[in-house]
Amino acid sequence: MKKTLLITSLATLFLMGADHPAPGTFKQHFEFGYIGTSGNSDSQALSGLYSNTYQWSAQTDSLFRADAHYAEQDGEKNAERYRAHLLFNHHYTDRWYSYAEVGALRNVFDGYEQQYNGGAGMGYIFINNDKQLFKGRAGYQYRYANLTTGTDEDNHYFKLGLNHEYHFNEKTDLVSELNFLEDLEEGDNYETVFRIALKTALIEHFSLKVGFEVKYDNTPVDDKDHTDTTSKVAIVYDF
Repeated sequence: MKKTLLITSLATLFLMGADHPAPGTFKQHFEFGYIGTSGNSDSQALSGLYSNTYQWSAQTDSLFRADAHYAEQDGEKNAERYRAHLLFNHHYTDRWYSYAEVGALRNVFDGYEQQYNGGAGMGYIFINNDKQLFKGRAGYQYRYANLTTGTDEDNHYFKLGLNHEYHFNEKTDLVSELNFLEDLEEGDNYETVFRIALKTALIEHFSLKVGFEVKYDNTPVDDKDHTDTTSKVAIVYDF
């Protein structure tokens, strides 16, 4: 029993010293700006995003993120997307961690009245220093969707993801993310999403962010476009 407590205590101290915020740390993030879309929706509109991170313990943290944009042209809706995502990470060493996530989406221009996702898997941190962070993860994802065609579908996916952060200096960061989903039952049903953003500090707590997202769906709903792109310029407030 004493040996178990000693090992647990040493592991906790080790993880706390491996670039993890102190337990109870809560950070919030707001974005407000311009967004332009092409593909299944072609629009220019204002958009908003909110996210927060919370350090539950030395080993466990969470990230919540939600964003929305809506646009009309000549009185007719030409873009509408709402997304929410909750992610939990649990670290076992300074390299290995597990994750669990749930998410929801509404995007009628992509063919989804509602879409719900849930998954879990393992991750590995390849690089983590003052200059950059590079990590990957792989796991299972389940998706249930109500389609604009009036039908429902559920899919089981293998998910592969990569995240990279590069810090040019104290004010400027480049962040990118790649996610790949492949249907475990239908091999030709796959989806790729790539995001990249450059963030530069302006004054205390405020930054300017320029971002780009491209999504490729090999089997889109109801023969919609395979590729959707989103460009964004936003003012960021972190606290």
